[in-house]
Amino acid sequence: MKTLEIQIKSREQADAEFIQAFKGAPSRKKGAAKSGIFFTSLEAVRTLLTDKRLELLHLIRQHSPRSINQLASIAGRDFKNVHTDIKLLENYGLIQLNTRSRSKANKTASQTISVPYQAINIHAVV
Repeated sequence: MKTLEIQIKSREQADAEFIQAFKGAPSRKKGAAKSGIFFTSLEAVRTLLTDKRLELLHLIRQHSPRSINQLASIAGRDFKNVHTDIKLLENYGLIQLNTRSRSKANKTASQTISVPYQAINIHAVV
């Protein structure tokens, strides 16, 4: 099962890790690559993972909509608000939005929306 890791770290911890990575960059030292999303507070995580955005992630996995418009219809929400949420989730890597080019037979571009994770784990570093 592919799981997204979200970590909550203190500002000091995040700054120290950034400085360490920055110092290693000129010498091209390969450190352990850190994957996931990092925040400095639980409030920041909740700002990203609102109930409506979590519902969109669930609906995408459940219904595999072919467009944001179709997802908005399934969710019973306004297209503009769903579009804004989808773009934000895409920026954080929580979803993948792929547009296929138009074919001669099909005059409209098709789109796929997918959630590349089965679970999201949130860890607080103390």
